[in-house]
Amino acid sequence: MAQDSGNDRDFSIERFRPYIRLQLFGTKETVQAFIDQLHAIGMIDRIYWGRPTPVPGTEGEWVSILNRRW
Repeated sequence: MAQDSGNDRDFSIERFRPYIRLQLFGTKETVQAFIDQLHAIGMIDRIYWGRPTPVPGTEGEWVSILNRRW
């Protein structure tokens, strides 16, 4: 009779790697300007930030999220 291996655990290396997640809120212009400033001082490259998107249920507020693993 066939038995289930019972191996449903996630063994991926990704879950063991340290990470940060930053959420940046503001107007579309201020969010983009802050991302640009962080890039200009060499802190975080623009490519790691998500595209700014409107926050549902609020008028004029935008968010961009950075997820970074190393």
